[in-house]
Amino acid sequence: MSDHNQINRVVQNIVNTNNLHIQKAALMDIENQKKLVQNVHNHNDQSVLSTMSSEELNNKNELLDVSSNESNLNSSEEIITFKSKEKNIDYSFANEYFDEVYQNLLLDENKFYIRINNNYLSFQNSINYKMRAILVDWLMDVHYRCGMKSKTLHHCIYIIDIYLSNNVIDKKDFQLLGMAALLIACKESEIIFPPLKTFLAFSSFAYTKQELLKMEKTIMKKLKFDILAPTAEEFFGINSEYFKFTDEQRYFGLYFLDSSLIDYNLLKYKQSTIAVACGYITMKFFKINSVRLLFYNLPKDVNRKEVKNCARELCYLLKTLSNSSFKAAKTKYMDEKFLKVAQLCEGN
Repeated sequence: MSDHNQINRVVQNIVNTNNLHIQKAALMDIENQKKLVQNVHNHNDQSVLSTMSSEELNNKNELLDVSSNESNLNSSEEIITFKSKEKNIDYSFANEYFDEVYQNLLLDENKFYIRINNNYLSFQNSINYKMRAILVDWLMDVHYRCGMKSKTLHHCIYIIDIYLSNNVIDKKDFQLLGMAALLIACKESEIIFPPLKTFLAFSSFAYTKQELLKMEKTIMKKLKFDILAPTAEEFFGINSEYFKFTDEQRYFGLYFLDSSLIDYNLLKYKQSTIAVACGYITMKFFKINSVRLLFYNLPKDVNRKEVKNCARELCYLLKTLSNSSFKAAKTKYMDEKFLKVAQLCEGN
């Protein structure tokens, strides 16, 4: 009987110890969330569009002024980053499946991207080219500070562009659209992401929780819950795996890929074309001798000349962005985590 009681005591001690560890872990998570929210509450950045003059906002035909001296809305260092412990997933599969996977992605691309109107700003009365660039740069900064996946960012911009292709939006709701699109993308791609209060705090509480949730529902209903599509990030990820890019080479290509999101004019290219163009730039820069093979991954209706034109536009974009107020991509890829690949483009 005494042995039986002793065993019971040991089991109970183990249970109590495990419960204590679980409780401590839960308390630490709650405390971290509180610290993040409190620090974001102290963040005094203005709303992403509030620094623009009414004349700029009303001129929807204005081209992107990448040399603008306007204040950088992403410069505050007060926000403590919400870092997901989740690692980015590498696309890893046997080479014999490459063609099958890639061809299926191309089919999906034709199915989903036909819904995007690459001239949608022509009927948007309240937003223009520059406002879109500001919003994308801000979302890129929020995405980087929160340690989200690249897939999340690209999916977010896809949702914004497909929504604006079929729905007119007022400028006062433009940032709200971006926040809701990022929230939807997080739910699709991330395991851990910031709470709603943090999303609101990043916009200096320009909107309420109810407005954010209402916009999320509106997007989903307007898009009929059909929001998944292959992005350039996914095509590039598979290409970089297939050609065995080093980390430095992959980050270098991703720098161009993320920067491409800023430029509304690049919507005229397919996502797979942009991905191949970024691979083309990477291979040329690092003198990789598989460029000819890379072109085999193009859709049938895309030729090499189009890829090279896209690559040329990307290089020009990155050169002009380097000296502009749009710093989110450069800041991200100047990080040691990304091997400071943005330095490789300085002076080129």
